[in-house]
Amino acid sequence: MSWLLVGVMLGGGAAQGADPSSPQSPWLPPRAATAAPAAQSPGAVPSTPGERVAIGQAPVVGGNAAGARERALDAAMRQAVDLSIAELTDAPTRAAQAKAIKGIEARARSWVPSYRTLQEGEADGIYTVQIEAEVDEVALRRKIERWSTGAPGPAAAPPGAPSVLIVPGDHSAGTAGFLPVLVSALSRAKVRARADDNDGDGAVGATTQAAARAGLGTAGLVVASVADEGMVRGTGKVATACRATVRLLAAPSGAALGERAANVRVFDGRPEAGRTGCLSQLAHELGDEIAGALSATIGAGPGGLRILTVDADIIEPEAVSALLESVRSVGAVSSAELQRIGGGHAEIRVRTRSAAGPLAAALARDADALIALTNLQTSGDTIRLQARLRAPISPTPTPGSPP
Repeated sequence: MSWLLVGVMLGGGAAQGADPSSPQSPWLPPRAATAAPAAQSPGAVPSTPGERVAIGQAPVVGGNAAGARERALDAAMRQAVDLSIAELTDAPTRAAQAKAIKGIEARARSWVPSYRTLQEGEADGIYTVQIEAEVDEVALRRKIERWSTGAPGPAAAPPGAPSVLIVPGDHSAGTAGFLPVLVSALSRAKVRARADDNDGDGAVGATTQAAARAGLGTAGLVVASVADEGMVRGTGKVATACRATVRLLAAPSGAALGERAANVRVFDGRPEAGRTGCLSQLAHELGDEIAGALSATIGAGPGGLRILTVDADIIEPEAVSALLESVRSVGAVSSAELQRIGGGHAEIRVRTRSAAGPLAAALARDADALIALTNLQTSGDTIRLQARLRAPISPTPTPGSPP
């Protein structure tokens, strides 16, 4: 699933269908200090089930702010629907139904009967829209229930598949059920995984030996945390943030295989449901990171795919769209999604049959004609590069035409 920036914003709402060409308040970055908006009126309708606060972003290409607004609105609606799916399903179901979820995301607007704009505007060539969307969770739940009818359980990982013993690096409050859900997500991704309740902090040798005795090639020390960030003004929603990191070690040698991290933020009117949904979505995200990291160390993963990251410095914001299309056009790429954008930087997550080196070479050779890619470097499963727009070619003057 697509990862999109989620932030807590303070601002008033605009009616659905507002004219995108009308004057808008300047977009305020999620962490910028702002003056408090007007208090919600005493008769305001309380938050209802299915309402989600979400943010979408899109680069402004060729000065077309209206087009960027529509793309950002699409992204925000996809995020709102994703948040509902994360609450209505567990990580194993999402992993097993990835194709069906992509179909829902592609028609996200049809699952959002109404919305209101909380904040929008353009800054640094990026158009950002924050909305409160009403997701039709009744219809969404019915569709999800049809998935579970006769749904098969996790398939056994094939011989030679990646394997990992998941060990808690600490026991953070509120995360007791996180490891079993993470193991389920990994099993759906064709990774042989099991959890060990022993505290792995400071016991690397014992942990990797335990993984080897269990016939697992890797140990993963996981640190997870979840925290309520407070009420989002004017929405009736509580923001919940959760984060996890994993340190991967070869078993039994203890050689470091790298670290991976995942971050998720959700908004919900019920704090306990928000924490549960946040951790469930986090397990899915971290499971993808672990599966990708292990696949990169032993070869292609499930379905012959591995997960790579394109880490790009962006000179002009308009180059983001061209870079994303360039990545998607490579034959070995199954999917590519924009994960982060801002501050002259973009990060694209890629599912591909290719290793980082060949993919970088393909990008350098076949990049969109609108952009130039320079300083390409690979490190593990990461490709770093710089992308900028090419200077337009001046037309050749015809004889007798003015200069």
